[in-house]
Amino acid sequence: MSRCGLRRAGKAGLVGCGRKLTMKVNELVERAYSALLEDVERVGPLTRTHVVTVASRRGLSAEEAAQLLGLLLDASALEESAQLTVGSEGAPSGLSPAQSGAASVDGESAFEMRYTMPGKLGKHRIMNADQEVALGRRIQIGLQAKEALARGEDSAELRSLANDGDLARHTMVVNNCRLVFDIAKGFIPQSGELELDDLTQEGMRGLNRAAEKFDPNLGYKFSTYATWWIRQSISRAIADTSTSVRLPVHVWEQWRQVVRYRGDFETRNGRLPSLEEIAQALGKDPGTLKAIIEFASPLVHLDAVVSDDPDGSTLGSLVLHQVGPSVEDEVLDTAVLHAIEKRIEEIAKNYDPRFTRILEGRAGLHGHEQMTLEDLGREFKITRERVRQLEKRIFTIIREDAIVATLVHDYLEGRHGVA
Repeated sequence: MSRCGLRRAGKAGLVGCGRKLTMKVNELVERAYSALLEDVERVGPLTRTHVVTVASRRGLSAEEAAQLLGLLLDASALEESAQLTVGSEGAPSGLSPAQSGAASVDGESAFEMRYTMPGKLGKHRIMNADQEVALGRRIQIGLQAKEALARGEDSAELRSLANDGDLARHTMVVNNCRLVFDIAKGFIPQSGELELDDLTQEGMRGLNRAAEKFDPNLGYKFSTYATWWIRQSISRAIADTSTSVRLPVHVWEQWRQVVRYRGDFETRNGRLPSLEEIAQALGKDPGTLKAIIEFASPLVHLDAVVSDDPDGSTLGSLVLHQVGPSVEDEVLDTAVLHAIEKRIEEIAKNYDPRFTRILEGRAGLHGHEQMTLEDLGREFKITRERVRQLEKRIFTIIREDAIVATLVHDYLEGRHGVA
């Protein structure tokens, strides 16, 4: 195929490859056409990706890009794989996925991609910034072409641009599956009944939306932009399914703030924060926070199995058994609990005098308020880690004590009917 030249033919049109083009074009299309024919002189026939990129950079609309594509097709300035034919269904039939850049790694077509997690993740490449920008421009031109088609402006070039935009969008999505999977894993502790596959599916919806909305001219990476859409999609799915009554998104976001703060506080202090501490840290009203915590609490099913026994005791059976306890049962429960407390106190005194104080500060023995590991460490003049070791040791001793085990069994048998 010979390389094309270009000379002007006044206002009537353009002349390319030795013949006059009678199509009337505006100045933007004419300049882009001239620049692309100069590219043909330098590098030979052009790819469709190159044409769409130039059209996007020069601010051409989808209609103008389709007109430009038609001019280049008439001038035989495109590679053979880019010279589309339109089949009976109106879809381009001559596009090679490999040439269009729409195929994923290892020959997997974008239309045949499978989101199997995580087995397929390693097969999808991580794109660089230039590739993301090129795909983003193809996606935007494709969306504009679809809008033009919806307005009734039908042409083979517009249909091919719309199809190319779909291919580019699928390529962008399939090569960012790993990002979705990594983000979805972080939502597992607060996902309620949603499993990782469900979270990943919701994240893919957000990723697909991000690919459509991505503006390649703003200069940031696609992964940075897509992360917000993925998180938003997963958060909305959890908010829709985690409670019996759907929480508004802004309420769910406040609940997530509470969960994050409680986790950080427990890591630093070795205990959960009080409602007042959470309210003070987040600048919220305690009453409002209490309502949010109650409404956002996960569902508890009465048929959930709570025992490993063959009879498979459920939470519902325990609840029914606890309805209306008699005065005698309450007296017996109090007596058994008092005996357990006395036995634990004896164990602590026999092993180490500090054990009693640790149980008071960490487990609320004798009605004392809970203390942090740091506070107990300062009191004993030892490190926080040493206090943790002592706490672990005394709890192990208590669990292994035969008398405590018998008393606990008697308490459970009398309260829950556990044999």
